[in-house]
Formats: sequence, structure tokens, C-alpha cells
Amino acid sequence: MNAPHSPALRVVIVGGGFTGAALAWQLARMRLPLRLTVVEPRAELGRGLAYSATDPAHRINVPAHRMSLDPENRTDFAEWLAENPDVLDARARAGNGDIFPQRALFGRYVAERLAPHLRSGALRHVRARVSDIQRDGEDSLLLMLSDDSRIHADLLVLATGHPAPALPRVLSAIADAPGLIADPNDAARLAQVPAEARVLILGAALSAADVVTTLERQGHRGPITCLSRHGLRSRGHGPVGQDSDADFTDPPIRSASELLRRVRHAIVDDQARGQGWHATFYRLREQGPAIWQALGDDGRRRLLRHLRAWWDVHRYRLPPQTEAVVERLTASGRLRYLAGHLLAAEEAAAGELRIDWRPRGGASALSQSFDRVIVTTGPAQDRCIGANPALGALERLGLIAPCPLGLGLAVTDACVALSAQGRPAEQVLVAGPLARGHVGELVGAPECAAHARAVARRIARHALLTPILRSPGQPAPAAHPS
Repeated sequence: MNAPHSPALRVVIVGGGFTGAALAWQLARMRLPLRLTVVEPRAELGRGLAYSATDPAHRINVPAHRMSLDPENRTDFAEWLAENPDVLDARARAGNGDIFPQRALFGRYVAERLAPHLRSGALRHVRARVSDIQRDGEDSLLLMLSDDSRIHADLLVLATGHPAPALPRVLSAIADAPGLIADPNDAARLAQVPAEARVLILGAALSAADVVTTLERQGHRGPITCLSRHGLRSRGHGPVGQDSDADFTDPPIRSASELLRRVRHAIVDDQARGQGWHATFYRLREQGPAIWQALGDDGRRRLLRHLRAWWDVHRYRLPPQTEAVVERLTASGRLRYLAGHLLAAEEAAAGELRIDWRPRGGASALSQSFDRVIVTTGPAQDRCIGANPALGALERLGLIAPCPLGLGLAVTDACVALSAQGRPAEQVLVAGPLARGHVGELVGAPECAAHARAVARRIARHALLTPILRSPGQPAPAAHPS
């Protein structure tokens, strides 16, 4: 007698930005016995915050030939561009021949790759947000959505990407001031910045550079100051060359100081071969997860404390078009990069914002007035749970906990969520930047695509095993697949 039909595994991905889309694409191609749903409020999957950008001045900061939805074919985006030559704008090609398209174009490419799976029904997109989550029996969850619908999940994947920025506490006194722009992605507020406004940008990395290019495109003529703790700004791309053959995994690196020493030696070696430091950092990016794993908890903390700012400005580089704007404004004196610490802020007469800050290494505080203060200090990864109703609900259920390094959520080696007591919640997986604290280098599209592939393979093993577990008369395995 045949066993009754076993229902397909219900997999729900929360978040349809690049990581969620990459995971859904991987799973849809596998033709697994599962019901696959992505909960994402945006109209198209794959765009997320980064690739929903509408400003034509905002470009991908990695050459097109290194960007792909498919980690096994890293030139897939470049091939899509070759098939659609009319989509590139006149400034997309840099002087060295590399292509840096507008960010929205990469979002379009991802959406088109997913479209066949949506049409076939292998993938379902629900345009909503998760407002609450409850247990649904012993091994599944019930998601309440913002459109008043409900979805049952045997396996829930958190792919919500980077959490929203958080306002620095020192700015709480001006939180409601008209001159404060707390979200650098608020295009409407940026469009209202007066042409002659004195602008303070808090932060000096890629988001700050995006704001600078937006203001420049809008015809802004006033002075711009970028203030950050170290005063470092993102570097640009070097000349086209071969990748470095440096190895940072054999022998494994056990401390932040050892990593710094070996990186310096590798840069010297690469320069002797006619390469720039950029080649070394491409190699670091490739081997990032293995380096992070070898460091251990103490080494990771020390790296974050002492080297993170230097890593960020060399790793997350400016597209050449953006770099040219930054260089031109800096040379003219309109754009300054300063190092220091915020001390206080208040709203003064006529809507001015008075900012007190202390220069790095200086004893005396300075006070300056600005017409606009724009916050680009990055996602609040250490506060991701409180800012997201879905994550807050899972924490109340005892299924997730914050990463002890302040980088998203605590997870196992297989990216299963961990509770505050360190117990794995087998029905909750974490994909993408929220798993960064354990995985390491997990921010750019190439890394997120590779991570999505790994999570998809775990889900595939789970999906193929589930019918066996649910069929009567079959012995259950001793543990879940790893």
C-alpha cells in the first residue's frame, strides 16, 4: 500500500532584496518539493534598498563583470548587459573600460531573471510586510502580514538585509528639526536642500559619497563637510589587472595584528608584480569568510575595534564616476573631510543647526552652524531586532537573539538562528547581512549570492528529507541535515 501524499515543505523568505531574490532564484531552479513564498512589499523582487535607487548618479561600486545573481557564473550580469546594449547610459563605461551601470539597472536584471519562476508558479511574491509571528504547532510558524493575510511556514528564512539607520543619540535634541535628514535615501528631502545650504554629512563612506553626488547633480553650490571618527573616505578603483594570488588562509590567521602584517606584505608583493593594493583586497574579499572563521571571537572583536574603518574605505570603493565628483569638489575646497567626535547638537535661530564636536586628537571643542545635517552613519546592525516587527516577534518567541559582536543575529555554522540561550531554532534560517557576525564578509552582491547558494543547498536537503520524515512507517533520522 502506498504512503499518503506528503505536503510540500512550506518555505517563506522574509525580504525580497538581493539576498532574498538570489535565494528564491536558487530554490526555484532546483524543482524541489516545496511551496516557496517571498514576502516583500516592493513591486519587484531583487531590488531592495540599494537597487531601487532612482538617482541616475548612483551606480554599482563593483565592475559589472564581477556582479551576478549566479555565483557559478560571475559574468552573468555582464552577459545580460551585452544582450541589452541600449540600457546603458553614456557615462556607464569608465576610462579603464570597466562598466559601472546605474544601480537601478542591476535591480532590473535581477527582477528579469526571477520573472520566469514567478510566471510558472514555482515562486510566489506576496507584497506585504510581516507584522507579527506566532507559533503554529510544534514545528511551524504563522506569519501575520500587513495586508491582513496569514502565511504558514515550516521553514522561515530571514533575508531582510541591512537594518535601517539609527539616529546617533547625540542628535536626539534635533530629531524633529526640519534641517535634519536622518535617512540619506530620502530623495524627497534631499531634493529640498537649498542650493547655497551649508551641509554637514555625518559619515564619510559610500552613502556619504552618494549624497554628495546627488547634491551636485541637483545644482548645490554650498560648502559640504563630511565628519567621521577617523576622517577617512572611501577609495576608488585601480587599473584593470589580474587578481592577487596571495593566500590568507594557509596558515590560518589567528589575530588582527597578524592579518594586518600579512596584508601589508601581500600588497608589497602584488606591487612588485605590477599590481595595486586593489588586487590584494579582491583576494581578501574572496577569502573573507575563511579569514573570519580562523580569527575566533577575540580576533574578530579586535579587528572590528582597530581595523574596521580602514577595511571599509579600502574594501567598499567608489565607482569612478562618483570618485571624479568627490575629487573635483575636494580640490575646489567645497568638500571637506574631517575627523572628530560629535558632542552636542541644538536647533538655533532661523532653523540653523548648531553642532559641537571635538577634532580627533584635539583637546578643544569646536562649534559650527549648518543649514542641513544629513546622517549617513550606516545601518544599525546592533539594533536590528527592535526596528523590525518580524524580528521582534521571533525574539519574543525565543527563536532569535542578537549577534554578540553587534552584527545582526546569532547563528550556527549552518546559519540556523540561535536563541538567547544558544539553542538553535531549526525552523529559522538567516541569509545575507544579518548573518555577517558569524560568516564575516557578507555585504556585497557577490558574497550574498554565494551565501544564498549555501542556504539554498541546506533547504534542499531539508525539503528532500521532509517527505521521508512525514511518511508513516519510516524511521526518522537522528538529527536535521547540516
